[in-house]
Amino acid sequence: MSMNLYPFSKYDLRQIAKLPSDISALAEKYPCEIINVADAIDDDPFPDGYIPHIFEIYYGTSDNANIYIVDGVLQDYNVPEFDGNTPSVSILFDGNFAYIEVEGKELLNKLGGAVLPHVTINPSTLIEILTRGVSHD
Repeated sequence: MSMNLYPFSKYDLRQIAKLPSDISALAEKYPCEIINVADAIDDDPFPDGYIPHIFEIYYGTSDNANIYIVDGVLQDYNVPEFDGNTPSVSILFDGNFAYIEVEGKELLNKLGGAVLPHVTINPSTLIEILTRGVSHD
């Protein structure tokens, strides 16, 4: 596999080489996602009844969480528009990768027995989310 398009470190290349070939073949197109899969592949699934304190969802190559929930309260919701399905989805529980999907294919699933929190929305957060991008000309 040629890794010319992305500057992978020697450590990254060793980690990627441990992955199944159908996953490692996606490394040039989805370098961050594949490195995250490689780093989390040996982690244990979340235990039964685990409720994450911090729940983050990233779509595509977003730098910040598109959905960010802390202790069951929605802190941010900023989902980009895509033509068709999002190219990738990454879910983190308390800073640990729980799920990664690329092009509709599940690459990592450590959800185990985790329970998604009941989500509430603070009214001021809701107003801020709803008014994003609204021009006041």
